[in-house]
Order: sequence, then C-alpha cells, then structure tokens
Amino acid sequence: MTDFLDGKKIVVFGGSGFIGKHLINNLCRYSCYVEIVTRKIKKLNEIRFLGGLGQVKVTSISDYKEKYISEIIHDTDIVINLIGILFEKKSNEFLTVHKEIPGIIAKVCKLNKVKSLIHISALGIDKNKFSKYASSKIEGEKEVKNEFPNSTIIRPSVVFGKEDNFINLFSKISKISPFLPIIGTPKIEYRKNRLFPIIDFKRGVNFQPIYVGDLAKFIINTINEKNKIYDLAGPNVVSFQEIIKLILKNNKRKRLCLPIPLLLASFIAYFLEKLPYPLLTIDQVKLMNTDNVSNKGFKNLIKKVANPKSLEVILPTYIR
Repeated sequence: MTDFLDGKKIVVFGGSGFIGKHLINNLCRYSCYVEIVTRKIKKLNEIRFLGGLGQVKVTSISDYKEKYISEIIHDTDIVINLIGILFEKKSNEFLTVHKEIPGIIAKVCKLNKVKSLIHISALGIDKNKFSKYASSKIEGEKEVKNEFPNSTIIRPSVVFGKEDNFINLFSKISKISPFLPIIGTPKIEYRKNRLFPIIDFKRGVNFQPIYVGDLAKFIINTINEKNKIYDLAGPNVVSFQEIIKLILKNNKRKRLCLPIPLLLASFIAYFLEKLPYPLLTIDQVKLMNTDNVSNKGFKNLIKKVANPKSLEVILPTYIR
C-alpha cells in the first residue's frame, strides 16, 4: 500500500454517516491515525472499532466553537469535512451546517497550519439558486475558500451504496406501497406565445450517481491536491424512472409507477415536510428542477479512480 499517509493524523468531521463509514474503512488500509468527530452519539459504537487497534478515535462534539475544534485539530495533518443535512430542523439549519460550521473549521485549520483541508459539497448547486440547500452549499464553499484558499472542494452527484438514503428509501416504500412515485415526470414547459404548456412524458429528472466506494477513493487520492474544485459524477446518466424500475427489478416486485410532475410534488411535499423526518421537502423538489449530471464530473473521477462502479452493477448487491 502506498505510504503517503503513513503516520499522518486525519480528522474527519461528520465521519459517522453513510459516506464517512466508507471513507474511514478506506483510510484504515493505510498506516494513518483517524479521529472521527460527530454529534451522533448513538452511532459511536458502530464506528469505534473500525480499523486496527488504536487506529481510530471517536470524539463527540455538541458545539462547533473555534476553541473546541482547535483542541481537536491542533496536531492534525489532514482535515476532511463531510458534514451536511438534507432537510432543516429548528436546531439544524442549512446556513449553520453548510456555511457557518465549514467556515469555522477552515479558519481553525489555517490557524493550526493544517496541511490539507478537503470539503465535501454537492454537484449542481450553482444551477439551483432558489433552493435553500443549494444556496447554503454555495455560501459554504465561499467561506471555506476565504478562510483556507488551498482547500480542495469536491462536489459529488447523488451518492449510492449500502445504507444510502436514496435507493434504500424507495426500496422500503416498494415493500408497503402498491405504487412508486416518479417525481419530475412528465416535464412541463411554459413558453412564450403558447396558450398551453408543453407536456413531455418521455422526459424527467436525470441523475449521474456515484458509488460511495469510488467517492471515498477519490477523496483519499486528492489529499495532496491544493486549491482545487472537482465536480464528480458516476459512469452513467439515469432517469428517476430508470432508478425506480431498477429497484423493482432487483426486488422482484411489480408496482405501479405513478408520474408526479414537480408542481404536484411541491404540493405533496408541503405536507410531508411537517413530519420530523420528511420523505420529501419543497426544497428537495426545487433541486429536481435541473438534472444532476456532469460530463466533466465523470472525467474527473476516472483520472483518480480506476474502474468506477455503476448503479446497475452495485445496486443488486444491497437491494434485494
């Protein structure tokens, strides 16, 4: 194994989540020391024993103040920030999580002369300025670059793999529901000089999902990069409908696929987002106004990751 990480101390913020677990597993193949910083105390036991004896340390943090972060990273070589949320709560707002906390982390990294800072953002946020999620991610990137100009920012597309939040959600819905929603289909376009909108059932929302294992490898392979921004996407572009059909095929279930245009999806989301853990929010619907794809993103991936895995190959290994 390449020794460029031997003896290095790496701090991973938000390392107890889906991406974090895969990243930690990959990091532990090297002779480095990893400290996972998380608010999610319930998940500590799941990740405490990753890696070799004494290789992984878990730190619980309840307040991301400069002095607490400085205590953690004062002797650190590399910092990776995975912190992010998909929906807001009163105690967890987008701007706090995606802008303020990353800015504080970047500032403290600079003060403590950390050699490398990698910040995980999201693909396509520059195309969705009406989304609070997207705008907060953009503001977060600006904060990180202002505080730590040599940081590397990675913008992945939808991430899939065992324990993901996207594929698994619709797989679970298929177990109890006679139909599955195809959100964003049909595409409805309003044009000047036309009385009625153009309705196209052949078009929908497209994604270019990236396998979590490939994302983890890419993060590691960019550790020595300075002042870079990478869009990142998987090998294949797939529509929402194709994803649903792939899930049903692997589950060996037959369900009615119900087209739900974005306007109707927003109406449904208005009620769903009142739940403590909403299945869909209005802000998430706004994100689906544009395709989450990037040709440049896949080119970036294959430069640093050999044989990246497609959704069609990996999905059958964890959805059955």
